[in-house]
Amino acid sequence: MKICVLGLGNMGLPVAVNLARAGHDVSGANIVDVPEATQAGVKVSTDASVALRDREVVFCLLPDLPYLEPMLPALIEGGAQDLVVMSTISPSRMRELDAQLKGRVNVLDACMSGGVAKAVDGTMSIMCGGDAEVFARVRPLLDVVGGTVELMGDVGAGAVTKACNQMVVAGTLVALAEATLVAKENGLDAHRVLEVLGAGLAASELLNQKAEKLADEDFSPSGPAKFLVKDLDFAHDSAAGRNLPSLEVSRRLFTGLTEAGLGDADNTVVLQYLRDIS
Repeated sequence: MKICVLGLGNMGLPVAVNLARAGHDVSGANIVDVPEATQAGVKVSTDASVALRDREVVFCLLPDLPYLEPMLPALIEGGAQDLVVMSTISPSRMRELDAQLKGRVNVLDACMSGGVAKAVDGTMSIMCGGDAEVFARVRPLLDVVGGTVELMGDVGAGAVTKACNQMVVAGTLVALAEATLVAKENGLDAHRVLEVLGAGLAASELLNQKAEKLADEDFSPSGPAKFLVKDLDFAHDSAAGRNLPSLEVSRRLFTGLTEAGLGDADNTVVLQYLRDIS
């Protein structure tokens, strides 16, 4: 199948590479050249209109919908039948995009979770919203990059599910950072404490992926903290005014650390921010 992947960053690159390795004709658009993608057989262009020519399916892995909007004319002209939005986006904006492209391009939100490690090995959890027929047509491609692929409802349902996911991710990150700080303040080896937590009821995929970063206070980015701000804003909007204390604490912390200049660091940098404000 002829596929274009828009955005070859931490998540977009492994998605494009895995699709190419599965035998698909894959082009990729990115603001800079990506040698790893080219080596895997992806035709990379810094001009999105070139990458979008003669494509059947377009995967969007850009940070947010405003990055996609200027590319829509080229996407339509390129003949794409289906647009699969894998970014974390606003459910309401997702529905607006579907209405905007109705009759020209089919839209599916296919929000992903699992981090870079699961993107690389093709085992992400993918939460979809859209027409069942469109989902069935795109499903074989999603199975290449995801281990769990589910249709949650109409367009926007995948985005709402991802908002729920990010609420849990952010809250868990805050709890893990606080636990790491308490362990260190009491003279314990944070590596050993987190290892023990990971063998008990506190175990989680997030703990498994982030334990070393927390214990070592290595905040080199795999998932920049600033992206959680918009994710949690989407969750807040989806809550429709309901009072959700844990969500609001997470929003306040990740907004605060981003305003403090820490947003480009890994989301585990919330540990440093908690130390700073206390």
